[in-house]
Amino acid sequence: MVGAVAAAMAVAVQVTRTVACADGPEIGRAYFYDPPDDQGNCSLPSAGRLFVSVSTGEYAGSAACGGYLDVTGPLGTVRVQVVDQCTTCRDGELDLSRTAFAKIAKPDAGVTGIVYSRVRNPRVAKPLAFRVKTGSSTDWMAVQIIDHGNPLRSVRVLDGPHWRDLRRSGDNYWIFDHRPGPGPFTIRVTDVYGHRATTGGVDLSPGVVQRGTRRLYGQSAVTPVTPQTLPSPFPARAPAAAPSPAPTGSVFC
Repeated sequence: MVGAVAAAMAVAVQVTRTVACADGPEIGRAYFYDPPDDQGNCSLPSAGRLFVSVSTGEYAGSAACGGYLDVTGPLGTVRVQVVDQCTTCRDGELDLSRTAFAKIAKPDAGVTGIVYSRVRNPRVAKPLAFRVKTGSSTDWMAVQIIDHGNPLRSVRVLDGPHWRDLRRSGDNYWIFDHRPGPGPFTIRVTDVYGHRATTGGVDLSPGVVQRGTRRLYGQSAVTPVTPQTLPSPFPARAPAAAPSPAPTGSVFC
């Protein structure tokens, strides 16, 4: 396995970093930490999961939140979800959960060399869900998208006949800068690969996770959250994407 990692690192050295968004391998180092008592900068639960904190540059104002990385070390490869920002890490350094680190290196080492890359179209166990932020009202609203798999590019809300772009915040919520009204809302989510899903019937219910049946990959039809009007669920696993072109840039958009 050590030889395989070394070979992967040798290949990654040849990567030309000229573009701001790519899925190719990155060389770096990994540390580990214990789950925080709170939810971390991404406002996602992390205790008991395989997760990772990324540097401020790769966090990119929460753009990395909810995405997945494959991280390879001397003992193997682990898939982790981005749930936090590591303010003491430099680009290329990852802070893994203790459980995740133990799958790629001996914890006694404390640090290990790694190769890592963003996962395109990872399998997600549940359909898209929405959580309206506590404190939201008819005058102001922020909403979090959960279980989207790929990093998100945009979130829009249907406001009368027009779509309004929501503003991404550093805590992984999307802010409606206009008066949203009482709802329910129709929300359109687009990831960095252009996959799009539109979900209707999202209520103004702060703090409540509202889950539909629509998965992001390849879906674009309106799907109400109300159970009695939902169509048949999308298959549990989305088709795998075609291999990405040769890597040319950093991990996150």
